[in-house]
Amino acid sequence: MPKLSARTLRFAFAAVAGPALAVGIAAPAANAPELTPVAQYVDHTVSDTEHEIGGAADAFGLEAE
Repeated sequence: MPKLSARTLRFAFAAVAGPALAVGIAAPAANAPELTPVAQYVDHTVSDTEHEIGGAADAFGLEAE
């Protein structure tokens, strides 16, 4: 499998780390209704990132393991 570019890795890290950091800082003072939109955003972002990576792998003729 070809290596992912540094730009792609930075994007994937930022897409997950940013919201996770926000939740980590807010979690002690927040309740579930306040965290639900953030959790949905993280779920959507991770899903989109996995879809894009899968599409790139398909473009190179690679299969997911």
